[in-house]
Order: sequence, then C-alpha cells, then structure tokens
Amino acid sequence: METRPETFYHSYVKEYHEVRATYLKNLLSNIDSVDELLKENELNYAGTRISLTKNTKFIIQADLRQNYFHAIETFFEFFFAFLPNKGVIPDNSKIVRQVVQSNWSGNYKKIGYIANGNMKLNILDKKINFEGHNVTVGQYIFYLGTFSRQKFDKKYFTDVQESIESLKVAIKVLAIDFHNRDEYNSYKHTMRAFPNYQSIKLIDPKTSKEEFEFDLSNSVSYQKYNDKEKETIIKTRLFDPERDCEMTKFCSRLIYNMLELRNIMFNKSSIKNKDEKIAIFLFNKSNITELTKHNVNIQDIAFTTKWSE
Repeated sequence: METRPETFYHSYVKEYHEVRATYLKNLLSNIDSVDELLKENELNYAGTRISLTKNTKFIIQADLRQNYFHAIETFFEFFFAFLPNKGVIPDNSKIVRQVVQSNWSGNYKKIGYIANGNMKLNILDKKINFEGHNVTVGQYIFYLGTFSRQKFDKKYFTDVQESIESLKVAIKVLAIDFHNRDEYNSYKHTMRAFPNYQSIKLIDPKTSKEEFEFDLSNSVSYQKYNDKEKETIIKTRLFDPERDCEMTKFCSRLIYNMLELRNIMFNKSSIKNKDEKIAIFLFNKSNITELTKHNVNIQDIAFTTKWSE
C-alpha cells in the first residue's frame, strides 16, 4: 500500500527541525542541569570514573549544526521536487515518490550551481499557469493557493513579491552554507568532527613577541586527505549556535509554507470551518540580512601539511 498524498501532506512533521533547534538551544542554555543528568549515568570502570560531561557543550552545538545541515538538505529536496522543469509543473500528488526516488547527487550539483551563481534564482520570477492562475514560480512553490485577488488584498500580493525577492538572497546563502559538505559528512560518517584547538597565536619571528591570539576553544575540527597532492588538511570553524538555530527555524518555515499550503489543497474536505485560519510566513530583506549574518569573526581555518613517500 502506497502512502496517499493527502496523508503525506497532512501528517508530514513540518516542525521537525525547528523543534529540534529550539530544545537544543534550550539545553545549551542549561548545561549545568544537563550535566547533572549525565553524571547520574556515569560509571566506574576498574576504579576509574568515565566522564560523560567533559564535552557537553561541544556535543549540543554539534547537534545544532547537524540539524541545520539536515534542514537545508530537506528544504532543497522539496524545493527541487516542486520546481517546474521548462515550464512543466511536477505532479504534486506524486510527492512521496519524488522524494523517495530523488536524484540526490543531481540535487547536490544544483545546490552547488546556486551557491556559485551558475543557477540563477530569478527562476522564481518566471510565470506559469496553475489552475487558471498566471503566477510566478516563487508564488507557486511557497504560496500555493493564495492567488485569488478576491480573497487576498493588494498588500498581501505586495508582501509576497517582497518575500520572494528576499528568498532569492536567503536560498543562495543556504546553498553556500551547504555546498561544501565536508563538515556535514564529518558528523554523519563515523563522527569525525572533534574539538581540536584552544587558540592560535601569531608570534613575531624577530622578537618572539605574541602579536595576536585567536580563541578557538569553541570550535570544531575535521580532517581531510589529498593523496594526489600528498596533503593532510585539518579544517576548523568556530561554532555559531545562535545563527545555526535561527537559520534552521527559517528553513523549517520554508518547508512549512511549501507543505502546509499543499495540505490544504489536497485535504479541502478536512476543513470544516470556512473561517479557519493558518499561518503563512512572509519575509523581507531586513530580517533576511539579520538572519544570515555571522556572529563569530573567524569562519574557516585550514592547516595543511605535506608528506613524502
């Protein structure tokens, strides 16, 4: 038995990533209570107590980071599933098959094209015809079914247009954040992300005097190898949990817009009260600018060493 599209749109857990981000951020703000709980589960082994609390902050921030990457990946899977191809609108009733049989490697390439500017997001401005309405692709993807000039006022359509303009900027930021998946893979595959450095100091070689010190105590590192160039690379970036949390919420709300409005389209009979209201998320350039800004000075540091046979 195949899942019906009505069931999928109704039951899909649209708030998944935002809920995870919210409770992880809460845990991060209450590390002492988390540590108390962890200490109850610590064991003595051969007379030695095995600590569960030495990396609590790192682990929570790593989970926030992974959740953000997963939210981006989820967003783009739906975005590409709904995106018209050469003006042809995909069959929204086959969403389960489209997602399950997604060409994920092809989608990764598309994300890369968006990140480097080869796939322009003015595709959201292209006009298509959907059920007798001449609308933009952006309206169709993110604001499905809110096309009637009789039901929605002029201000709403102005806000939608501003929102789509803002999303062009935001979606490119999401693509840039996700495009280099080395960090995401270091979490997913064998958990190869680890706390490695406390600080970097710049020393004047002539005077041996310390000129600068960069605090890396709240950072994550992962290692790569380039066998062709005989290089070992350690990449390090500072955690930015506030941004990870807010950007995850943003992704979650884009997913909500895409799926909840389709839920209404596919489950019209379930709406018993014609005056029932739902939330529709709108965005503008000022809140997107605030949302996407980084709160740490150092984004990425790479240390490279060469080896010989």
